Amino acid sequence: MATILLGTVAIEPNRWAAVDPSWAPTVSVADVLDRVQAAGFDGLELWEGHAVRVAAAEVGAIIGHPLPVTVFNSYVGFDDADATARTDAADWVRRLGCCAVKYNVGDQADQADAYAARIAAWIEQLPDVRLLCECHEGISIAEDPAVAADLFDRAGPPERVQAIVHLGEDRDLTVRRFDHYGDRITHVHVNFLGQGAPPLSQITDQVQARADLLRSRGFDGTWTIEFTHGVGSDDDRLEPLLESAVADLAVLREVVG
Repeated sequence: MATILLGTVAIEPNRWAAVDPSWAPTVSVADVLDRVQAAGFDGLELWEGHAVRVAAAEVGAIIGHPLPVTVFNSYVGFDDADATARTDAADWVRRLGCCAVKYNVGDQADQADAYAARIAAWIEQLPDVRLLCECHEGISIAEDPAVAADLFDRAGPPERVQAIVHLGEDRDLTVRRFDHYGDRITHVHVNFLGQGAPPLSQITDQVQARADLLRSRGFDGTWTIEFTHGVGSDDDRLEPLLESAVADLAVLREVVG
């Protein structure tokens, strides 16, 4: 059975500082962990704000819960030569017991060598942790599959330096990603924000077709419901968002097992 995680960024209305410019979380993840586990999620992809910007008791409750924090969703930068922020993020990955960390490099093409070196240095700080590059369009030089492939090859081996694809991205872009570094693609973000984040029940055929594409290219990795119906709407509140995520989980289970 596939491992499907809940991305806690999906249930956080302040994910983009839309509520509070300090990025302070409005949701207590610890308070909903029992419900998330009962719904059938296998773990969490924990948005960094739900760890870094909450009280110690909240962090302790998350760590102590049987539902694992599988992926740390980090927004740490790679443009700064000073490694302090990346070291702090690595400390959180270890503290939470994660087996993977999501990140993005910057958008400066002339810094590719530096990005590769900084990823390699991060590997040394994170033994036994998979580094998942999101290759985000619009904010990262890794949006270009050829550039990403070269970056990864210089940064580290496929068992350590890996990558994420987005289920709702352009199909041809997904194909090009697999053509360039398919052996490194081990995680999927279920994200259809480009279509207005419809319930997966309304686009089941599309979800099935994209999952079939991934399987046809040998994908056998993990999944995160990153965003869900209600994001950016009047229902961008914990309860409707969590209900949407649980409904999406049911659809995804039917598709990927």
